[in-house]
This record gives sequence, structure tokens and C-alpha cells, in this order.
Amino acid sequence: MIIRFATCAQPAPETGRKVAIVGSGPAGIAAASQLRCLGHKVSVFDRLPEPGGMLLFAIPEFRIPKANVRESIKAVAQMGVDFYNETEAGRNLKINELLEDYHAVLISTGTWKGKKLNVPGEDKGNVYNALDWIFHFMSYKLGYVKTEPPELRGRVGVVGAGLTAIDVAELAVHEYGAIPVLIYRRPMSVAPAKHMLKHLEELGVGFLENVVPVEVLGGNKIESLRLVRVKPTTSRTAKTEIIPGSEFEIELDSLVVAVGLDPTPPPGLREMGAEVNPNGSIKIDENYMTTVTGLFAAGDVAHGPSNIGLAMRSGRLAAQKISEWLGKNK
Repeated sequence: MIIRFATCAQPAPETGRKVAIVGSGPAGIAAASQLRCLGHKVSVFDRLPEPGGMLLFAIPEFRIPKANVRESIKAVAQMGVDFYNETEAGRNLKINELLEDYHAVLISTGTWKGKKLNVPGEDKGNVYNALDWIFHFMSYKLGYVKTEPPELRGRVGVVGAGLTAIDVAELAVHEYGAIPVLIYRRPMSVAPAKHMLKHLEELGVGFLENVVPVEVLGGNKIESLRLVRVKPTTSRTAKTEIIPGSEFEIELDSLVVAVGLDPTPPPGLREMGAEVNPNGSIKIDENYMTTVTGLFAAGDVAHGPSNIGLAMRSGRLAAQKISEWLGKNK
């Protein structure tokens, strides 16, 4: 996949308006490019050591070339967008202070918290959250950490069938010669990443469908996983129904949990008066504005987990709405 953030060859004349963006993932950088094209001064803040978000730190090289991502971000910087790295909201950056220093602020901090299985034994050794593991792996590959991630060797269970689960399974094969098995609570025919299953099968990845983990077994580390069968569903929204007496166990050397992500808005938003939805996403109106005047949100932190294209689209739409609001509130 090729990433292109810049949407114009030359920014419009300066408007004298300043916008701060918190989060430099696909939504944040797409918004920054669009706002700069419209003539606004843009500053992007991010907690990571370089901009790019999950494009760099959570997606393998074979899926998205990092040189392309960096070149695309460099083009946005050359347009006049300022990037500030290792600047984290709640640590050395305060949203309320940004609202005082800038005419508008956009939150695009994404979904950086992996969901748990919430089953007994999940805290045993060799059980990893997929996002945490792949972030460690990519940070090591990019040279930002010196310690290698835990090796995924032998029989590796991967719970989930989305893009992150697929990436972990493929990395386990390529990097460690593992024998992964994808564990999914629905038929693989309705899996989010069903278009990748044939490729995984060719790599030797196994599949267990219509099953739900109920307990991680072993001593200090996982030795096996207890599962229960469920009745097949025809969609990803249908409720699963456990089949009584259908429990069984599979032996595993490690387990990676990739069952979804939760939005990660910056701390302190509620205290400022910004409302948060029950799923943790930031509440916005049709103009991408939160319940705080001048504070906007876009991307997965506002809409929940999506994909790169949708996140970039959200960022650009939010940028347009911000620009319109700035024009009306001079």
C-alpha cells in the first residue's frame, strides 16, 4: 500500500490562523496536510519518537513500506507543517493550554489500547497483547529500542481474525518459523481479514473457527488453551451461542490476543467538558467538533477502529470543517 498525505503542490496564502493537532497517525497527518493547503499554520504533536503512528509502529514493513511513509510525511513537513515528537498529552503537553495558544485543536490519538480476553490465566507468561507485541517488534526494527521482542516460536495461538492478527501470524512464520493457528469465534468466511486467509494458508497457518477461549492453562506460562465451541453465525454482529459440553484444549507455546482496540483519547478531556462515548471514543458533532468549543476530533479516536483509508478521510473532512469554523469565527 502506498501512502500519500500531501493534497496540494503549494499552500494557499496565509490566513493567520493556527491549528494544533495531537496525534500524528493517518488521520492527524492527513488533516495537517489539508489545513496547511488551506493556508493555516499547523503544529502536530505526538508521543512517539517520529510521526507516522501505527503506519510506522504497528504495521509490518511487508504491508506498508516505511520509506514511503517517511517520504510522504517529509513532503507535508516541507509544506510548512511543524512536527513535535516525544510530546505526550498529560505528560509534557496540556490540551487546555493548546486551546489558549491556538485557534483550534484537533485530537487524533487513535486506538492504542488492545482489548483483553478477560479469561482466567490471561496474565500467564508467553501471553501477549497483539498491539503491545507488534509495537515492540516495530520499535526494535526501527531502532528505537535495543531489546528484541519475545520470540513467537513453536505453536502460536492468535486469537482474532482482523488485520493485526494476520500481521502477527505472518510475522511469526517469517521471523521465527512458528506454526501459528488463528482462533476465531465466528466462521472464517465473515472474518474482517478474510481476503488474507488463502495467503496465510499457503504459509502454513492453521485455523480454528467458531470457538471461544475460556481459560489459559499452565504453570507460570501458558501450556494450553481451553476453548468452547459456539454455533456459527452469518455476520460479525450476531450474538454467539455456546454449545454446551463442547469444551476442548489445544497445546500452545505462546498466545497472542488480537481481539480489537479501544480508543485512547488524551487524559483530562472530561475535566475540560469534552464528552466521551460509552466505547471510549470522543463525542463529536457533524462538524467534528467536541462538546468543547474549538476542540475537534477525527480518526479512530472519534469513530472507533477502522482502516488507514477511512482514518485519512476522517482527518481531511475534519480539516475542512475546522477551516470553515475558523473562517466564521475570526
